[in-house]
Amino acid sequence: MSDGRFDRFVGVGLGIDVHNEQPDWRAILGSDLPVDFFEVYTRGTLAAAHEVAAAAAAAGDLPLLYHDDALDPIRPEGLIAADLEAARVNMAAVAAPWCVSELATRRIGDRYLDFFMPILLTEEAADAAAENMRLIEAALPGRIVAENPPYLLPVGPLHILEVLARVTERAGCDCVLDTGHLYSFQICRGLDPLAGVDAFPLERVVELHVAGAEVEDEGGVALYHDSHGAAEIPPVLLEMLAEIAPRCPNLRAVTIEVEDANLERCARQLEQTREAVAGLLAARPSDRSD
Repeated sequence: MSDGRFDRFVGVGLGIDVHNEQPDWRAILGSDLPVDFFEVYTRGTLAAAHEVAAAAAAAGDLPLLYHDDALDPIRPEGLIAADLEAARVNMAAVAAPWCVSELATRRIGDRYLDFFMPILLTEEAADAAAENMRLIEAALPGRIVAENPPYLLPVGPLHILEVLARVTERAGCDCVLDTGHLYSFQICRGLDPLAGVDAFPLERVVELHVAGAEVEDEGGVALYHDSHGAAEIPPVLLEMLAEIAPRCPNLRAVTIEVEDANLERCARQLEQTREAVAGLLAARPSDRSD
């Protein structure tokens, strides 16, 4: 499975969907962009997983993480065996040490939707998600990590960071803290961007996400649109990243989700993000071969 490179801070990488025309991940591998790793979305396509793994190895053994958006760990009905098996074989193909799964679902019963529904902000929902995360981890060749989802309409009394803390504690897993998704929640609740961070167990954060987004005023209501590479990174997210990253003692990776970005935007967002975590990059070991 993993060769141990993510046992310490690796740096700043790009989250890519290998099926997207933009960015051209093959062109990135052939460029001089300072990419420390890829976080790979394969949509469960094993051939694509093998292709990106082979290309990453040929381009200098670029480390890979795996992100799966079909596991639906918040479903009270439990997991879907075929999707769990697809995650297992794709994760193994890219030799990722962990698999990222958002606390969200795309399904209502047997119906598959083209958008995420985030976890309800209740104790019961946290319990169900934690049980599913335990089952997922038992089936995968590496770790499972929980990611906070984006919100347009939070439902339930808890803060998303409270829910994420409960899930990770009860499942015994680590987490990804997505700054944009967190900001989307704070906007809905009228909270400061970093509200709740002081009380969160930041030692469980192994990865931070940042991405392009648009915040629009719709009828006097601010709504966060998680646009990834189709938009620029709002300055507030880079400020959040710069504040949170040094406080995460087990941080291993900072990922920019760049689906639909051209190479020029990828380069600009890499520069912005690397500047936000410059202290961590300067302090990391220069030899990442072990």
